[in-house]
Amino acid sequence: MENQLKLCRFLLQKYSDIINEREKRTIGEIKALVDGTDLSIQSLAQDFMGAGYLFEEKYEGALKAAFNFVREEITFVDAELNLNYWMSPKEVLEQKVADDEDLAVFICSIMKAMGDGKAEVIIAELESLRTHAFVTTKIGEKFILLDPAQKHDFEKFLGQKKSVLEKYSFNGQKIKNFLYRFNSDKYEQFLDGPSP
Repeated sequence: MENQLKLCRFLLQKYSDIINEREKRTIGEIKALVDGTDLSIQSLAQDFMGAGYLFEEKYEGALKAAFNFVREEITFVDAELNLNYWMSPKEVLEQKVADDEDLAVFICSIMKAMGDGKAEVIIAELESLRTHAFVTTKIGEKFILLDPAQKHDFEKFLGQKKSVLEKYSFNGQKIKNFLYRFNSDKYEQFLDGPSP
């Protein structure tokens, strides 16, 4: 198995230029990844919302169920490959593995399908200078950060925005800069790294 992985890594690196060129996305295409209309996403969202769903009353519970599903059913893989790729929701569900960006897009799409127009995928630069993706939104007056790449509890990063962002880390690395954020309605790049 180790030799197979070694060969796969070699082949992926050898053809990375071709893969990266094919996987390029425009800003419009990136925004469209989070539209919530994919049938796989719609089906999942319906499962989490249940009968009689009202966004204002039941969103937090539905979001917690969605986050727990993604955290438990989809495995985060940090492949450390020099490849840019985007997995579709169907591919994420079939493979049950994804990197941090695909996990963030996946859960943000579910959030959109449940009626959350404020949910955003955030790409941040960490202290180690690596990038990492997660999702933020508001539930009532509370700010929440969801990072399905980590096995954290739903409520771990819930509260006042400033304290949540100060508390957050990934693999012991704090946020150094915010690079960009997007959902189906907007795409914003930060030139000076301000908070989202």
